[in-house]
Amino acid sequence: MPEVVLEARDLWKDYGNVVALKGVSLKIREGEVKVVFGPSGSGKSTLLRCLAMLTKPTKGEVYLRGECLTAPGVDLNKARTRIGFVFQQILLFHHLTALDNVALGLRVVLKMPKEEARKKAMEALREVHMEKWADYYPAHLSGGQQQRVGIARALAMDPEVILFDEPTSSLDPELTGEVLDTIRQLAKEGRTMLIATHEMLFAREAADEMMFIDNGKILEVGPPEQFFTNPKTERAKRFMARLLEKRGGERE
Repeated sequence: MPEVVLEARDLWKDYGNVVALKGVSLKIREGEVKVVFGPSGSGKSTLLRCLAMLTKPTKGEVYLRGECLTAPGVDLNKARTRIGFVFQQILLFHHLTALDNVALGLRVVLKMPKEEARKKAMEALREVHMEKWADYYPAHLSGGQQQRVGIARALAMDPEVILFDEPTSSLDPELTGEVLDTIRQLAKEGRTMLIATHEMLFAREAADEMMFIDNGKILEVGPPEQFFTNPKTERAKRFMARLLEKRGGERE
């Protein structure tokens, strides 16, 4: 069985009186693609941010290849370089070209020499079919192209796992496809990924396993077909029915 890359054990996160995560546990193995989905405010983004240690859990443990990231004294800056994160909002520096946006982390975080960083950044842009736009600034790129630069930025760091926080939610529908195609290609390459998304046709095609989260708890876990043909919980059944009706049956 493939090695466990990222694991959460009994994760809790509260923001004052609001409890965003309530005892979430999961494992992501080498080469696995998992999708987490659920209604707005269900805890998806908080879960991903806690797994990447961008947000510190209130309680519980996060492990990266067996190393406990929530233990005292862990070098979180170093650990975060091993976990790629693609944000819901496209956070590119507008005064930098696509190439320089991707190279920045390599230079600042990994202390890579400028030319080496630019070469590696170009390789990452090529992987998401954005090499022709390397010298363009974000203002001259579509939203889909900007998000693909964001994906290249994550890839350039050679992460052991990539977390996607609803990567198409801020895009117009016609731009969603190019981003999902890029993630599909990464899945075919065997990348280890956890994706929060409402794009159900994509999830059905790309995911090895899906997890339904609501009110801070994972209520159901199973293969994609389970959720499309026979969800085990009433809550997941109602959510899937509404989601598929809203999406016109399954169309993207």
